[in-house]
This record gives sequence, C-alpha cells and structure tokens, in this order.
Amino acid sequence: MNDSSLKHTLGIFGLSFAILIGLSALPIGELTNNVAKDFNLFEDLFPKENNSDSRQVTEIEPDAELLALLSEHEQAAPAEETVAPVEEVTDVVAEPYSDGPEIVDGIVCIENYSGQPLLSKFKQALGAAQGPVNIAVIGDSFIEGDIFCQDLRELLQSRLGGCGVGHLCMHTDFPGFRKSVSQADDGWTVRDVRSMGSKDSLRQLSGDYALAAATATATFKGTSYGNGTSAWDNSSFTYIAPASGTITLTNDNETAIFEVVADSEPATISLSGYTSKFRVESNVPGLKALGASLDGNSGVQLDCMSIRGNSGISHARLNKELIQNLRKNRDYSLIIIEFGTNALSAEQTEYSPYRLGMQKVVAKIKECYPAADIVIMGVADRGVKEGTEVKSMPNCTAMVKAQRELARNSGVLFWDTREAMGGNGAVAEWRKRKLVNADYIHLNHAGGKELASLMFNAFTKALDE
Repeated sequence: MNDSSLKHTLGIFGLSFAILIGLSALPIGELTNNVAKDFNLFEDLFPKENNSDSRQVTEIEPDAELLALLSEHEQAAPAEETVAPVEEVTDVVAEPYSDGPEIVDGIVCIENYSGQPLLSKFKQALGAAQGPVNIAVIGDSFIEGDIFCQDLRELLQSRLGGCGVGHLCMHTDFPGFRKSVSQADDGWTVRDVRSMGSKDSLRQLSGDYALAAATATATFKGTSYGNGTSAWDNSSFTYIAPASGTITLTNDNETAIFEVVADSEPATISLSGYTSKFRVESNVPGLKALGASLDGNSGVQLDCMSIRGNSGISHARLNKELIQNLRKNRDYSLIIIEFGTNALSAEQTEYSPYRLGMQKVVAKIKECYPAADIVIMGVADRGVKEGTEVKSMPNCTAMVKAQRELARNSGVLFWDTREAMGGNGAVAEWRKRKLVNADYIHLNHAGGKELASLMFNAFTKALDE
C-alpha cells in the first residue's frame, strides 16, 4: 500500500471513529423520546448495569420540613412525647404491638391496628362499586417511575378488573424510564412539596402540580408492559385556571376544544372512549394542572404518586378543602404510604421524632379521605458496604419499629416490607439477584415486580379472609 492509500485509509478510519464518538455523546434517547436508544461505542468496555433501568438517583438533602422537625425535637428533647399532641388510638386495637409480623405459608401478613376488620373499607368499596375503586400509593424515589406500583396495579387488576395507569403528573424528568406509559411533554414547570412556598395551598395527595407556560402540551401513550397498559376507557384532566383560554383534549377517537374561564376552583374535563393515546394542549398561561388520569370503567385503579427526596412530613399540610373538591371526581378507598427512606440515616438510631411527625400526616390523610383504609409500608432493607461485603444498615430495624408504632398509634394498617424481602441481610441477596441498584437502596424494574408480588400475596390473603 502506497503512502497516499495509507493516508486515505487512515483518514476514513479517523473520520468514522470521530463520528462514532460524536454519536456516543448525543442523548439520542432523550431527543427521540426513547424511540431510538442511546449509542455507546465503549459500552462493552464500560457497560451500564441495566440500561432499561437507567436513571440518576443520587443522595438528596432531607426536605426542609423534616430538618425543621428534627431541629425542633433537639431543642425540646426533655419533653419529646409532650410536644405537638397527635391523634392516638388507645381504645380498640385489633392486634397487640409486636416486634414482627405474622407469617402464614411464607406470606408476611398485613398487620391490623385499625380496630375494624382488615381492609373493611376497601372491601366495602369493591362490593358497592359503580365505577373503578381507586387506590393511591404515595412515596419517594423508591417507587419513582411506577416501579413496584406498575406490577402491583397489574396483579390487582388481573384479580379485580380494570385497566389504565391512573393519575399522572404533566411532566416527567425521565421520559422512557417508566414502562407502563409513554409520556412526552413541553411547557410545564412542576411544583412539589420540596419547592412549594409555605403559603402555597395547592397541596393535594400527590404533593405536586404543574404550571403551564403560554402554551403547554402533554401526550400519554399506552405501552405493552402489562395487560392493562395498552389502552383505557376514560381520559381526564384536572386543573385550576387563573385566566381564560382553551384546552384541547385528543384521544384515538376525537378532538374536543374546551372553553376555559378564570376560576379559583378545580375543574375536570374528560373524553370517554377506549383509547391508546391522550393529548392535552393548553393555551392558558399560568394554568395549574393537578394531573391527568387514564382509567378503566370498572375494577380497580392504582395511582403512583412519588416525589424524590420526600420524607412525607409535608403531607401534614394537605389542603382539606381542595381535596374535598377533588374527591367529587376521584376518591380513594385504599391509600398506601411509602415513606421513610429519606429520613433514614446511618447516624440516627432513634426515630420517635419522625414517628410523631408522621402521626400528624396520617391524621391529616384520615381527615381528608375518611372512606379509605390506610396501609403504612415499612422501609425496605437498605445496604451498606463494609469492605467487599454488603450488610444491612443496622438502623433499618429502628425505623421499622417506629413505623409499626406509627401504624398502631394512628389506628391504621402496617406491612413490613423489609421482613417480606427476607429480613436482615435481604438487600445483599436481592443485589445478587440483580433486583436492587448499586446504591443498595432503590429497586430496579425486576425488583419492583418481585416486591409487588410479595405485597399482592398479602392483599390476596387479606381479601380472602
């Protein structure tokens, strides 16, 4: 090969290599809403752990209200149990307090501290249902992206009927990460309990809402993840309009334009008809979107409401009047509370201040949703690395104890997530089975599916009693 040919070949190789490096740097998934996947020239040398579960979940400072609670407790330490009285249930308790759950045929049972038959309100709603019976799961990044919830929803809908994925925020930071719905949006700014001002009154159960720019859009499409995710019966949008304008809704069957007038009260507009797509377009500047909903006509619906970094404490300031308005269109018969991960730390060994704060939260939720059974979901097993060995964080035990006491003192139900996973040391085993991420905290989609099956078994046993 002469010098000219060699230079030509090397030039082509260099140009091709440069193009491949450029493609590796492009966020192809983000640019195409994950229709096309990211390209990584060096993926075989430096593989990602699980591309389908990719999201950046980093340590986040505890939310401001949790920090304020802990600071207040430190200043009043001698009178811990006398500060800020909370609702205590001392008359009828279905089960005495114990250090662990009842386990029957390998199933970690739901503990009942309500003084009523287990899941009585939820069962009553199922028996009297004229439409879907609604379930809410509120929590933090542990359930972000519908992890765990998407599989619990599918299992419950397989048994009790229903379709669709329920409530959705108008904006997602991780398009394509959630498998149960495909979402693309533009023009929305999310406000949640971590960023809301103290005077912000739009505190609904989800803990967030979205502000629209001059124009804003959101499109939701069904997926093939589960039996109930490809299509649904009813599509709705709930908002508060500070000005006049129009909102356009589109599904597979029609497009409808709704004239909007300024009103401080929430309003819901909807399109009925079986569909695999729902699009919302707003030209109302400053429109406050409380969420979209993709629902079935019957069976059950499960709404996943997660806020990264949330300890749950801020939910003590839910807006009861707002929620009473929202309940006209969407009430809940079962609310599962998944918090605690962001209040857990290696330094803290006693969680009664957090328990007292969460008792106020549960009391407020009971006040806002009197027809709902409430289940406290204990924290999952969390790992720490000691040399090359992964062990459970010792303080998980103290948090679970505090959460069980929270359920007992509040007169609600409790499910011991950590025990269901296998108890002390479970996180190491789940990590070996590639069910949790490298932070030894967060589930991946496979881990969510596993945990959902364990909770579904507990619900099945309770429903059959």
